[in-house]
Amino acid sequence: MVGALVAALAAAFPEHTGRINDFAGILDATARTQIETIVREAERLTSAEIAVATVPSLEGMSVEDYANRLFHRWGIGTKDRDNGILVLVAPNERKVRIEVGYGLEPILPDGLAGEIIRTEILPRFRENDYPGGTLAAVTRIAGIVRRGHVLTADEREELDRAPSRERPPMILMVLFFGLFMAFGGFMIGAGVKSKTIFPVMFGALFGGLPFVMSLFPFFNAPPVILASIAILTAVLGYRKSGPEAWRTAGGSSTGDDTSGWTMGASTSSSGDSSSSDSGSDFGGGDSGGAGASGSW
Repeated sequence: MVGALVAALAAAFPEHTGRINDFAGILDATARTQIETIVREAERLTSAEIAVATVPSLEGMSVEDYANRLFHRWGIGTKDRDNGILVLVAPNERKVRIEVGYGLEPILPDGLAGEIIRTEILPRFRENDYPGGTLAAVTRIAGIVRRGHVLTADEREELDRAPSRERPPMILMVLFFGLFMAFGGFMIGAGVKSKTIFPVMFGALFGGLPFVMSLFPFFNAPPVILASIAILTAVLGYRKSGPEAWRTAGGSSTGDDTSGWTMGASTSSSGDSSSSDSGSDFGGGDSGGAGASGSW
């Protein structure tokens, strides 16, 4: 019974035929060649083994479990140094994992692996650019391995804090700030048409604050787009609003001269599977589950 279970589990993992194993068929020939060149050069200079595997299914496992088991089964990295790295991509489940061998954890800790996924892989994978995302990740990983810089405690802490500083999605921030800008712009347009100071001041404050916030890169809301929204709604407010409605807002008309600017408010309330390599085997390295995962 146990033997049958082990055999079934082993059958879930494909056998590698080289460093780049595109079982899911998402890499083009150019990308495979470039990736192969990069990992071979890194291996020649450092002995570290970088493998890429794309799979059509995780066979019901988590991406972490699958990557760790596949890493161990293939034995990525040399046996005496455990200096292997696996980049696993499961496009159908939209999951990715960078699994790092014991020996490379000091130079490629979890925080740095996660940063590579966030900056190099996920933006490209979300655009269905699997070759570009995989190539960018491998290029970055190979550079880190070749430098061999062991991260300090401060550098690790900085990387560990990075996920909390990820910028929010641009579309959400544009929609959120855009609502304020649209209302503020409309108020300014209506106030200009009626020569009423209060709606102009209110609109400038209501729309100005989010515009100033958009100037900070963290909020990920292009000021040009927000300014365009404000201008369009200001024109709309100027064309669609009724001048007298703002000049007499909150009270009845007093019959005073309406040719100049007024405050416009009163004290009362208002109403509104393949491979690119036939080459050598891996060196028998192992991983303890270090690395990082992502989804898109």
